Amino acid sequence: MGYACRNYFVPLPEGSDLEAINAALRENSLSDQQRIMAGRSDPIASRLAFERSQLGPLPTHAPDVGEVRQVLVHSTGRVRFQTNDYSAPIQYASQRLTLKADPFRVRLYAGEELVADHPRCYEKRQVIEDWRHYVPLLVKKSFAVPWALRKADLPSSFEAARQELVTRRADGNREFARLLELCLTHTVEAVDAAIARARGQGEWSADTVRQLLRWAAEEDSTALPLDPTRYPASQGSAPAPDLRAYNRLLEVRS
Repeated sequence: MGYACRNYFVPLPEGSDLEAINAALRENSLSDQQRIMAGRSDPIASRLAFERSQLGPLPTHAPDVGEVRQVLVHSTGRVRFQTNDYSAPIQYASQRLTLKADPFRVRLYAGEELVADHPRCYEKRQVIEDWRHYVPLLVKKSFAVPWALRKADLPSSFEAARQELVTRRADGNREFARLLELCLTHTVEAVDAAIARARGQGEWSADTVRQLLRWAAEEDSTALPLDPTRYPASQGSAPAPDLRAYNRLLEVRS
């Protein structure tokens, strides 16, 4: 470890791609296995192969090396970890969640249920948000929709749809919040396609988009063919009806 720190981390490697830094470290470590240490006659690779033959099997799952702590969700729907604020679903405001932080992700759990998953931020005093966490609140407080979505990773067509709704309806932002609700149960791409189709039909609303999504889901499901053996009463040929009874209609009554 000391050799690796002195040779591979002095000076500290720079870059925003941790995967690239790890790949370089792995390449240096593998090439170093060909080195013969002082007082030895064989390279590190040979000694490592012998040592591995004496070791037990690896665990079936990777050990959880991340930091675990209990955190309080503030009234803003965020938790603080190492000076940074991470969003949580707004329904957990003023409640305690379990935070698990590994080198790459920060996850929040309510009991054993994963309720939030964010990339870990190593800068200071940053806000890492997921707009989906605020949707239930936006439905009730629609005036906050433009502010809440200023950094949302949504296609530009969503903002165009919001502007159209605000122009046509007094409750345009609330109607748009109802569209965002659909993104909690459908993919953003599916909702975006349904919005485009609804806007092409002229007058539209969130209910129009919901029906188009439902229709698209039913369209993808193929009905199974009927099995005749399940309906034995319908098998075989029925006897021909006796049509002579209709001849009574031809009789002339005196």
